[in-house]
Amino acid sequence: MKRLLTFVGNNDGHPFERPGAILSILRQRTFHRVCLFYNHEKYLKSMADISRYCEAEFPDLEISYQKALAENPTDYNTVYPAMYQAVKQVLRQNRCADDTISLTSGTPTMHACWIFLQQGRVIDAELIQVSRQGEISEICFDLDDFPKIQQVHEIKAEMTRLARENQSLKSRLNPPYDPIIGESPGILKVREQIHMFSDKNIPIFIRGQSGTGKELVADAIHFNSPRKEKRLIRVNCGAISPELFESEFFGHKKGAFTGAISDKPGHFKLADGGTLFLDEIADLPQFMQVKLLRVLKDGSFTPVGDVKEGRSDVRIISATNKDLRKQVQDGSFREDLFYRIVRMEITLPPLRDRGNDIVRIAQHIVAQLNQKYGQRKVLDQSAADMIMKHHWPGNVRELKSALETAFVLAEDRIRAENLNIIDLRPETRDILIPDEGIDLGNEVLPRYYEAALKKTGGNRAQAARLLGMAPHTFRARLKKLGK
Repeated sequence: MKRLLTFVGNNDGHPFERPGAILSILRQRTFHRVCLFYNHEKYLKSMADISRYCEAEFPDLEISYQKALAENPTDYNTVYPAMYQAVKQVLRQNRCADDTISLTSGTPTMHACWIFLQQGRVIDAELIQVSRQGEISEICFDLDDFPKIQQVHEIKAEMTRLARENQSLKSRLNPPYDPIIGESPGILKVREQIHMFSDKNIPIFIRGQSGTGKELVADAIHFNSPRKEKRLIRVNCGAISPELFESEFFGHKKGAFTGAISDKPGHFKLADGGTLFLDEIADLPQFMQVKLLRVLKDGSFTPVGDVKEGRSDVRIISATNKDLRKQVQDGSFREDLFYRIVRMEITLPPLRDRGNDIVRIAQHIVAQLNQKYGQRKVLDQSAADMIMKHHWPGNVRELKSALETAFVLAEDRIRAENLNIIDLRPETRDILIPDEGIDLGNEVLPRYYEAALKKTGGNRAQAARLLGMAPHTFRARLKKLGK
């Protein structure tokens, strides 16, 4: 799991004027969780604003708040102890996360304390900073030249204890990273396949409906594999503009095209030695299938605007909610690429087929919301009964959306009346078609588009996934309808 730790800056709450450091980072790098630090209660509103913008643009991103209270943000005597305790609390939540610290937001004192914590081995994290133009640069110190940071006895003792506990925890967990919730037969089989395939350096193909957790399975495979110390780069093939495919995958040189103001590494370079997760691979256009096939054959690629060939060693995990074999038969997906990526296959069951797992997942989501908002709400039996009866065409993503709304509406208990569940399934009855025919494109389908948009609060990317469509296809159809 990749986690970003950062204070909130003055520009982060106003993304339309200037994106700010946090959004700039999230648009260029993939993170599963963002931990927002604050040193005073007055910053909570700004944090709520940036959380709202992040959740709208990155619906799968988990955001949490961490207080590091210090009245004077320039006083080392108060800032360092506060940040030290805050970091310890974050590490207790998940010590196996791949952490990155942004030094862009906060005071110079806070920046220095981040460096003390990282160089003093309190937290193992990458340090980055963001320029005013939104460019990310890594900060690396030569440890031979960096002055040794003297830790007080208490901190050294705590570090030793945490290291022992961390090593003991890693050795006991088998597998060491298991983000999948449930004990239904289908999920037990998936968990067994993850354990069986993770240490094999072969491509894995994950098949399942939208919202069933394909990303979690990819995470579990990577973080239980020999490549876990390297990066896992997640790419949604259906969300990339065709004009940018080569740049996104292979990188580009400065000046290669309008807007290329600096060299940029592509996904294959960033994932070198690690794993590249290609989600919605069925949406990959034909011209990119050819180029992808080449790099999968020999690991070579050429960045846009460059004459020099690059190389990369990556493991491919791919996923889709579509019938890839059918696409091979109708010619929209290359057969040779299919056999390159489908060596081992994992099929995820839809949520409606997972029995009591549905309630377990719901309770887990409520627990996450309680932690995020500092509440103690519980799932009432009436809500659990309704959840078990619903069809869940949007699977876990739809369940999470329904519970997030119910969490806001509920007092202490989330009851059935708090759940705003929209059933997009057609009624079970004979379908009558008038003699003059029916216009599906202009009369029927727009109703489903509107229902999906209403359910997702106007988020077009989420609505597209709910309908089993690629986001760019959904946007094109809405545009055609004048919406």
